[in-house]
Amino acid sequence: MKREAFFALVFSLSLAACSGSDADGGGHRVAGVPAAFSAYCTGTLKHPVALQERDGPATWVGSNTTGEAPAGSIFVVEASFDKWGGFVFESDGTPLRLDGEFKTGLVKDQDFTSDCAIDPSAPKTANVLLADATFYPNEDLSGEACTLPAGTELTSFSFIATGAAATVSAAEIQAKCSLAKSYSKDIVYGDLLPK
Repeated sequence: MKREAFFALVFSLSLAACSGSDADGGGHRVAGVPAAFSAYCTGTLKHPVALQERDGPATWVGSNTTGEAPAGSIFVVEASFDKWGGFVFESDGTPLRLDGEFKTGLVKDQDFTSDCAIDPSAPKTANVLLADATFYPNEDLSGEACTLPAGTELTSFSFIATGAAATVSAAEIQAKCSLAKSYSKDIVYGDLLPK
């Protein structure tokens, strides 16, 4: 076998071994919903659903190696743009977004079951931190950092993504961090549905 053909074969086998998803979610192990989200509506997946990982402030990305949440996974329901969506969590609390169809989102009774997800077009949702988020007084993320925990509901909330950092304001950030306007590179939130 020629040397070039041998390396091409090894490379192809390496790619095949790294692609696709496996039983543990492509390296992600979906656990239960953390207690911090007990006040919010949950659903149960009827079949495996692709996952997305966070990729900067309030952004998500998926790939063929991100994996899937298995059927039977319990997730926190999100209602956004008249569609259902949601988030699962790893055992360390890392949130993962369920990657529903772009046009339809997750379809109730087809993709998931839930007693509390009634109408995605008229829900009363809350902006809730899905993971601990760090806020800074300066756009270059300098100054004294202040952290709010996962599960914090943000009221009077304003969010503008500006690349690597987002400009954020909320009553809770003002109250705990004394920041009328703050900057964060790790904020991730969902429009969750209170029970």
